Amino acid sequence: MRISNIQSAGNPDFRGIHIATSINTVKNLETKIDLYELTNKDRGFLKKLGETVKMKNFLPDMNITPEGYKRWQAMLEVAITKAGLSDRKSVLAVKDNKPCGIITYQPDKKTYYLDCICTWPVETGKKVALAGQTLFKQMYSDFLQQKSNFIELTAILNGPFPVVHKYMRLGFWQTGGENFLVAMRTNRQKVKEVMENLDDVIITHPTNSTENVNLLEKLDL
Repeated sequence: MRISNIQSAGNPDFRGIHIATSINTVKNLETKIDLYELTNKDRGFLKKLGETVKMKNFLPDMNITPEGYKRWQAMLEVAITKAGLSDRKSVLAVKDNKPCGIITYQPDKKTYYLDCICTWPVETGKKVALAGQTLFKQMYSDFLQQKSNFIELTAILNGPFPVVHKYMRLGFWQTGGENFLVAMRTNRQKVKEVMENLDDVIITHPTNSTENVNLLEKLDL
């Protein structure tokens, strides 16, 4: 469904800045991902995103339990809910004008906190290559430009996919946890090391744009 020209008082513009384009290469295959920093937390659009993106429809043949699909959907809902808060930053990943991922985090002078990252296919059965790493790289780039010392997150053990080792490959280590939750942290040195590896497969081109584009007209859902 195409979202366009929804600009009544009840449906304000949903705007974002096209901050970067990434070219990701896996096995000589390139994937282009555009990144938009959300600047108008229009809950109506965010709600629409949550209603439109249905994980089970995109990956119906994966070995995921019904509860796993629910938890995956819940991850998206968390990212969307937190994106509506004024003290958060949220970046949308887009492939072929279709959203394929979102990361929401809370910047702070001492410690960043990752609320949630969630990615999904734009075609049935086809994951978007390196979508999650692309969003992480954008958050890391933002983090390294500030004076913060740490990034923290809480990993869920009973989610649809194993994530603790994935986060460890991205520079995090465990600091505690209980009840299917694992507290994790990384620091500036680790982030710099991971960024060097990400630079080998994800080439990010900042747009240096400050234009607020109307994503209601720009994106396909």
